[in-house]
Amino acid sequence: MKISWKKELKVKIQSFGSALSSMIMPIIGIFIAWGLLTSFVHPKGWTPNQELASMIDIGIIYVIPLLIAFLGGKRVYDLRGAAIASLVAIAVIAAGQSYLFKEITESSGSMLLGAMIFGPLAALILKHTEKFWINKIKSGYEMLVNNFYLGILGFVLLFPIFYICVYVIGYLNVGLSEMVKAMKNYKLYPLLAIIIEPAKIFFLNNAINHGVFTPLGTAEVSETGKSILFLLESNPGPGLGVLIAWIIFGGRKNKEIKAQAASTIPIHFLGGIHEVYFPFVLLKPLLILSVIAGGIVGNLTFQLFDVGAVAPVSPGSVISQFIQVNKNWKDILGLTLGIVFSASFSLLCAWLTIYLTEKYSKKKMILTSDLKIAQEKSKNMKVNKENKIFDKKINVIFACDAGMGSSVMGSGIFKNLLKSKEINNIEVAHKAINNLQGDEKIIITIHSLFDRVKAKNPNAKIYDLDQFLNKKRYEQIIEEIINETN
Repeated sequence: MKISWKKELKVKIQSFGSALSSMIMPIIGIFIAWGLLTSFVHPKGWTPNQELASMIDIGIIYVIPLLIAFLGGKRVYDLRGAAIASLVAIAVIAAGQSYLFKEITESSGSMLLGAMIFGPLAALILKHTEKFWINKIKSGYEMLVNNFYLGILGFVLLFPIFYICVYVIGYLNVGLSEMVKAMKNYKLYPLLAIIIEPAKIFFLNNAINHGVFTPLGTAEVSETGKSILFLLESNPGPGLGVLIAWIIFGGRKNKEIKAQAASTIPIHFLGGIHEVYFPFVLLKPLLILSVIAGGIVGNLTFQLFDVGAVAPVSPGSVISQFIQVNKNWKDILGLTLGIVFSASFSLLCAWLTIYLTEKYSKKKMILTSDLKIAQEKSKNMKVNKENKIFDKKINVIFACDAGMGSSVMGSGIFKNLLKSKEINNIEVAHKAINNLQGDEKIIITIHSLFDRVKAKNPNAKIYDLDQFLNKKRYEQIIEEIINETN
């Protein structure tokens, strides 16, 4: 019972985090464009232009909150949810520009938090108030009734949401602003690594980066022109240190680990998909201390050099970080040293962890039981033409937290394997876990997300992986799919 409770709690926490990130991830490109615009035409930018700078406020005050509300509503109740969420965004945005809000916060504000809260909330209200009669409307009147109900409900919600946003979001912004100022004044940013790094390992990285740091950092950029918050979770240094440690100090018995760690580094460091290094930390849970140590050193360096980015860094690639960092020699130098120092310190701690556990542990190091099984089976596995499927289409879904990172990479590898084996009847797609419809037959996901996928679609055949780069496990899955179908 206790184990079940822990799994259920983990699923709920991951789902909540995914809900927050799902409103930000699809429009990261817009944040990047807005950040570049700010970098160039802001009064403190590279090429200040007062006329063009008016676009900065239009983007962050109106366009981005509206899109966040739209995406949040769509996730809850498809296009009808998106429509009413966009409607109540009028009240949310107006609240941030009202004199009442300015009296509380002493300035107008971008209502990213308000859009993230009240957009999905309006969609939930619509969904649960009309579900009792939506399918009972007489034929020919559906469009009339549905549109009028959405419009009237949206009109009614505008007024309470306006005043709730003024006071609730207003005082919340004040509290969060004071918290950020306190962290800056008391030099507390390094300690955030104690929370950030373990949370990333449990696939809460998108929730932290996009659900928490993005709205706080965006507000700080509006005031100061840059924010350190965008760099804390996205720093690839701590994970890089652990991967290098496995390559150098993994030992002779762990050639498979060393090879996979080497192939993971470009995807993590350059591609910005941090999820690929999580399994290497979980091989020895004490390595969590290594990434925490690396994170503390990196954050401390960022803090000492007063480094900041002008927009969210996503994906967490070293390329994205240098694109979004404030273009000042001190910021660029501090960012470079922060990444190098965090990777180096993480590498040192990871080496000590691997060395000491290998020396004093009585158990032989293995990657995971799944990998060992895959390695043994793959020796005798060979998909030939007699095993191919010719008369039936098989749909395979790769599922990850956001549906835009590791699942895309995994599905690409899987497709290439199918192509090399001349198997044309298995179709592969990728989705966020929250977007699973419940009718999927075969799902492939990472082991840490297995419980969430199972809760979303208990009837599917779910294959779990130790990591998305495990080609031998993919070959085993292909063999099993073919055998079961035949």
